[in-house]
Amino acid sequence: MRRTYLILIGLILLCLTGCAIDRGAGGDHGDKGAKASTENANLKEYYKLSDDLFIIVVDGVVNDSRAIRSNGHIYLPYSIAKSLDTRFYYNRDESQMIITTPTGILYFWPNETSHTENGAAIKDETALLRTFDGVLYVEVGIFQKYSDVNTRVLTEPQRIVLYRNGVSLTTVQANKDTVIRLGASMQKDIVTKLKDGEQLVRTGSAQNGYLPVSTIDGMTGYVSQMDIGTETQTMLYASTKNYERYTPVEHVRLMWHQMWAAQGGTELRAALQNTKGINVISPTWFDFKDVNGAITSFANASYVEEAHSRGIQVWALCSDFAADVKGYDVLSKTESRNNLANNLVNEVVRVGADGINLDFEFITKDSGPHYIQFIRELYLLCRQHHLTLSVDNFVPNAGKAQYQLADQGDILDYVIFMAYDEHYKGSEAGSVASFPWVQMSMNNAAALIPNEKIVLGIPLYNRMWMTDAEGKVTLEDNGMSKIAETARANAQPVWNDELKQYYFEYTKGKDKKAVKYQLWLEDVTSLEYKLNLINDLKLAGYAGWKLGLESSDVWDLLNRY
Repeated sequence: MRRTYLILIGLILLCLTGCAIDRGAGGDHGDKGAKASTENANLKEYYKLSDDLFIIVVDGVVNDSRAIRSNGHIYLPYSIAKSLDTRFYYNRDESQMIITTPTGILYFWPNETSHTENGAAIKDETALLRTFDGVLYVEVGIFQKYSDVNTRVLTEPQRIVLYRNGVSLTTVQANKDTVIRLGASMQKDIVTKLKDGEQLVRTGSAQNGYLPVSTIDGMTGYVSQMDIGTETQTMLYASTKNYERYTPVEHVRLMWHQMWAAQGGTELRAALQNTKGINVISPTWFDFKDVNGAITSFANASYVEEAHSRGIQVWALCSDFAADVKGYDVLSKTESRNNLANNLVNEVVRVGADGINLDFEFITKDSGPHYIQFIRELYLLCRQHHLTLSVDNFVPNAGKAQYQLADQGDILDYVIFMAYDEHYKGSEAGSVASFPWVQMSMNNAAALIPNEKIVLGIPLYNRMWMTDAEGKVTLEDNGMSKIAETARANAQPVWNDELKQYYFEYTKGKDKKAVKYQLWLEDVTSLEYKLNLINDLKLAGYAGWKLGLESSDVWDLLNRY
């Protein structure tokens, strides 16, 4: 009898436990003893929406800002438009927004009912760029048409759902019919119901057994982790930027040619006398002349003729090294940017060169947006004249974010990384370009830019470091052979297998006059390890700095790549 009683009690408890589990409507679990809400959330009230306000959902996350409807048109805050597609470029000093597409350029002005497309005036039924309470907004239709962002306007609640094209997001699938709730609890009201297999975007970290998610159409909230499957990386929408790439050179074998005066075919013939395998030469022809976009020029037609007679293309280099002209002053104004672009292209076309190579090494944080806008505008001119456009960059690092490498990778034919000066004047003594550092830099570059556009910049020089008895460090840069000969006359090289370089160290003088000399050698052995990255990572080729500093045995090595 006692046994029967105990069994009966156990069955009752099991039944009660099962009922408690089943209380979670739509697959909810947890919240022991709590009753699951079956109420639908009032999202208009939750988000404090009026008839003319829309929430904005970016990659599955509700933004703090709101879109505004006015006179039947919906407007998105410019700050969001710019953050999602940097081609929406607004210059506050000039009070104009410029959209540069792969095929043209558009200008808009706040609260004006007209704009221009490739120079032609277009009448608009309403202002497509507006200010509300001093804040700038872009009409959603314009953003939808010209941005690389999948854009949808939906209701219940009123929302603008935005997904960046070409970006991979973490997604999961509902593995049963379930619900999304307003918060991480079964007691929170229901945002929307889900069907088994429905795809969701994960938007954050789990809380109390619930995962923050969004449906593809922008309904956001929390779903029980027990009701979802394995995470995957998914690109919801492919990029639509489609910049035409002009690549007459399949494998880039480039040498920079530094000059301080105009040189013609005779000088180039002498400079190339002992070289092998070069198919591009980049002479340092141009620099800023004034803030209005004028340039200094060493461009020479006979130089180009000599290069072409050898099957070598000429990509004329423009730098921003002029001491009395700041890049910001040139690049931040539409007129001076246009002047600079036109002056460069006109000079290149005049002498018959094949492309333009930008070497702007003094771009500041405030000039960064204007710099990338200049590249977009120059791209359009280069396409018109069938010119190759390339840019020289420092290796990727957080301190140079203003160069906007991913945007460069969308636009340019080639992106060249100066994979040297790992250690430099003012730093501690060390290698110019150790193999691990170069390898890491190229992997970082490949995470931002298509591999087939990346050109590996290599050093064709050596750097001797000298540390005196008080710890003061000085250095000497020179050609590969000269410094190597000095080092070999004073010490025996030691191979460093981690850095993939020979290392020299010796001391001259005594006591307070003692000076320690150090050299991490760049030679054919160290260069070969770096050049192998071209094949390993399927890069576009190499660029050597600079013609005339190389040792004679380098050419047989370079000719193999």
